[in-house]
Amino acid sequence: MARSLRGFVVVLLIASAPLAAQQIATTASERFARLDVNHDGGLSKYEVDADVFIAALDNDGDHLVSPSELLPLLGADATEATALDRVRVADRNADDKLDVNELDRGSEMRFKWMDENGDGNVDPQELAARFGVKMVN
Repeated sequence: MARSLRGFVVVLLIASAPLAAQQIATTASERFARLDVNHDGGLSKYEVDADVFIAALDNDGDHLVSPSELLPLLGADATEATALDRVRVADRNADDKLDVNELDRGSEMRFKWMDENGDGNVDPQELAARFGVKMVN
């Protein structure tokens, strides 16, 4: 993705930072909504870009995604161990957190896996099916 588009998406997330700071997204539906920056009901490749992903999920501001920050996206049946396993799949430096480079590296593969019907977008049903989460409105 072009840096200008990436910057635009990050600016959109920063513009909503006061609300985000007051309310941490804790459910899969809330996190999906936060990632869906253009509010079209689906996640496109630019919306699951590493910078956007970190901006949406990084609750402690360290520019990394930890298992505890990933956990709510995985659903009610997930555990800290499940989240840690997911992180370790892409964790190249073995610090049990994902940085922008680790997320960029796995982004294309992850997106193709989530986009079950191959239409270039991940909708809530695909996310729910792939991660075994319940999406609520």
